[in-house]
Amino acid sequence: MEGKSYKKILSDKYDAFSVEENETKKSLLQIEIQNVLRNVNNPDSEDFHIWGLTYYSINNEKEKNQNTNLALERFLKAFELDKSNFLACLYIAHCFHDKKEFKEALKYYEKVNQKELKKIQIWRYVKLIEQIGYCHFKLGRKEVGRQKFEEVLSWYKNKEIGEMAVPTELIECLDESDQIVKEIKEIEDYLK
Repeated sequence: MEGKSYKKILSDKYDAFSVEENETKKSLLQIEIQNVLRNVNNPDSEDFHIWGLTYYSINNEKEKNQNTNLALERFLKAFELDKSNFLACLYIAHCFHDKKEFKEALKYYEKVNQKELKKIQIWRYVKLIEQIGYCHFKLGRKEVGRQKFEEVLSWYKNKEIGEMAVPTELIECLDESDQIVKEIKEIEDYLK
C-alpha cells in the first residue's frame, strides 16, 4: 500500500480490535491488521507500534511467549524509527517485564517520557512508577523499589485523579503487614 491511504483502514480495524472481547473475532481482526501492515511499503513507527499491539493484546496462553517476542520485535522497530514514540518504549519495557528480564525492562521504563505519559493517562504514569519500583525490587534494590512504591501510594491518596490500575506488583513485593500495603488497602477497599 502506498502513501497514507491505508491509515484510515488500519485505524478503523485497530479500534475494533482493541475493544473486541470475543477471542475468535479478535484473532480475525489481528490477521486483517497484520495483512494490511504486510502490504505497506515503508511502515512507520506508528505502524510497527500497532503491529506490536496486535501480538501483545492477544491473551492466548499457549502462544504467549511467541506473541511477546513478536510484539517486542515490532515495538523495538517502532522505537528505532522514532525515539519520541514513548508508548512503543513503554511496551518494550512491558515485554521485557513479562519475560522477567527486569534489567532490560527497567532500562526502557526509565526511557519513557513520563511528562508526556502523565498528560495522556495518569493511571498509566502511576503504573509506570510502580513497575519501575517492581524491577528495582526484583533486582535486589529493595530500598529504591520501596521509594517508588511510596510515590505510588502518594498518588493513590490523591482522590482527584480518578481510577487507578490495581497495584499488583507493589502488593507482590511487599509483605501484607507493610505500612504501604495497609494504606493502599484502606484506600482501595476492593483489595481487602
